[in-house]
Amino acid sequence: MMTALAYEWWRLRTLRGTWWMAAATLIVTALLALAFGALIKDMSEDQGQVVPVSELLVIMLTKSPLTPVIVGTLGVFAMGHEYRYGTIRTTLALTPRRSVAFGAKAVSIAAFGVMLALANLAVAWAVALPLLADESLADVSAALLVRVHIGQVLLIVGWGLAGVALGALIRSQTVALLILLAVPFVLEPMLRAVLANSGQSVLEHAAMFLPFTAGSAMTSAADAGTTLMDSSAQLGPLVGGVVFLTLVTAKTAAAATAFQRRDA
Repeated sequence: MMTALAYEWWRLRTLRGTWWMAAATLIVTALLALAFGALIKDMSEDQGQVVPVSELLVIMLTKSPLTPVIVGTLGVFAMGHEYRYGTIRTTLALTPRRSVAFGAKAVSIAAFGVMLALANLAVAWAVALPLLADESLADVSAALLVRVHIGQVLLIVGWGLAGVALGALIRSQTVALLILLAVPFVLEPMLRAVLANSGQSVLEHAAMFLPFTAGSAMTSAADAGTTLMDSSAQLGPLVGGVVFLTLVTAKTAAAATAFQRRDA
């Protein structure tokens, strides 16, 4: 396993695109944190709608969509590049045990996701602290911040593993990437809108259990009180995290099984 991990880490860090995409997430995170913070503060001053500083801080820290998308994309590439460029035979020659080869890819993407998540959180903090200098952060619960930071890291890691799983299940890198983006940004919102407006309480509640909808609950500020979002339409952070990570784990296990049985 150590040899396989070293090989996967070498592949990941020597691709120029990895660092270009990582840099893009840092820039977008900084810009969105600044934009969200300034917009909400201006809205509060102009419209008199008081937004709790805890909610504003959580939005600035976690609402950049690019970081999970990039880690998920790298997850798809980890498997998709193998099939696209025919390097899967080289990989399996180096690591004949397919479970080890797949596990090394999943672990390397997860580890990179953790590092990128922490880097983006640090950038968001660097923007948030000066912007909220005139606000009192003493009322922001330490438990809330710990939970949101852990939730953001787990959400990004989950996206990465989902990407690895799709790359293993679907040989076409393009199709896998399209599915990765279509499910959270197109299919789930459409399905959630249909279920939420069905008039059936069971279906409305079922909408909360959609994978990425559940995952987003891990980084909500619902337990601190919200004014901008309807927290009643979300699962609790713990339940949402369990649902999201369970579904990602099941998909990853299915992908590992398919990879074991598929011809190279």
